[in-house]
Amino acid sequence: MKFYIETYGCQMNVADSELIASILTKAGHQEVTQISEADLLLFNTCSVRGHAEERVLGRIQSENHRKKENPNLKIGVVGCMAQRLGEEINKEKLTVDFVIGVDQYQHLPDILNEETEKTILTDLDETQLYKGIQPAYHNDYCAYITIMRGCNNFCSYCIVPYVRGRERSRSWQDIIEETISAGNQGKKDITLLGQNVNSYLNGEVNFPRLLIILNELDEIYRLRFITSHPKDLSEELIEVLANSAKICEHIHLPVQSGSDNILKAMNRNYTVQHYISLVEKLHKFIPNIAITTDIMTGFPGETENDFQDTLSLMKTIEFDDAFCYKFSPRPGTTAETLSNQVPEAERLARLQQMIDLQRKISLKKNREQIGRKVEVYIESFSKKSRKMVLGKTRDFKTAVLPGTEDDFGTLKQIEVKDATASTLICF
Repeated sequence: MKFYIETYGCQMNVADSELIASILTKAGHQEVTQISEADLLLFNTCSVRGHAEERVLGRIQSENHRKKENPNLKIGVVGCMAQRLGEEINKEKLTVDFVIGVDQYQHLPDILNEETEKTILTDLDETQLYKGIQPAYHNDYCAYITIMRGCNNFCSYCIVPYVRGRERSRSWQDIIEETISAGNQGKKDITLLGQNVNSYLNGEVNFPRLLIILNELDEIYRLRFITSHPKDLSEELIEVLANSAKICEHIHLPVQSGSDNILKAMNRNYTVQHYISLVEKLHKFIPNIAITTDIMTGFPGETENDFQDTLSLMKTIEFDDAFCYKFSPRPGTTAETLSNQVPEAERLARLQQMIDLQRKISLKKNREQIGRKVEVYIESFSKKSRKMVLGKTRDFKTAVLPGTEDDFGTLKQIEVKDATASTLICF
């Protein structure tokens, strides 16, 4: 059977799609890159925001016509939305053949071979780590490597612990083995994934120790990780980042709000001042580190003063980039039940203010690099010209420079000539 996977959401979902592709390929199925060639459509879904679910439901509905054209076509929904909604997906009048949650991907071959009558499998398995399965990476030069699954934080707005279960860490030996394998396949830029990588713990190997071991591998050039929770960012970890040559000078550290009142209501377990102190430590140990973040507006009870505190924090820290988004009430979370919801129009207006401010800051930060030499890991052609190539700097900025396909997967030192809010221009 030829299968096509359409992936929504975070990097963890991207990694899960590569896991699914490996499971199906080993079972004799073939992955295709064109939806029109497929006998099986898989929608790997996200539940973090309501809009994400609505978008996927719309996409599935728009592809139902293919079943009329190909009676043998199967459509499956997997991932976080499948985990959350389960049987409810069929109530949307979609011609979905099966629904598989995040801990049940190993059953996909049985379902396709009709060796089981179960078409809805959404039980969480808090021991599931998909041990021994090498993902079918979809990127030729970079790899996501999942080091842990699940989350124990229970932020009051977040659906993740309910759809991905509790934290469990992979063995450090398996992570080393997968990293070496990825490097030998030409994927020299590695990103470690976890809902909270700082919490990684396997035996006596914690996250800083894991990074020390990975940093010694000859098979890779660079090492990154996402996402870090501020409450668990230790001085031990910061010192490891500063003293490990392959770990890039970038950290993604979600702040979510600049108001202590809102952070407490979010159950984030840190204060604004604690967050600022972490940033100061990062800059002390790694002066050239880039810090990116996630920031929410419109959380229930957020006043204009709370919002202004968030804008003030953005100006104080000057994040290199930020994913700005508005609060989306998720069923089953504490925040959904709070009575003091911020009107949608206000959420949207505040969101636009955050985006506008961050673009100004990102432009300023990028322009500060003009005249400097940066190291770029080349990944692809530029979207605008086959005479230009695209890659990432060590501090996770996108750079465009002259090059050819022969440069893919290599490191280049080049001077920054100009910059936009999103790109360093090196020509």
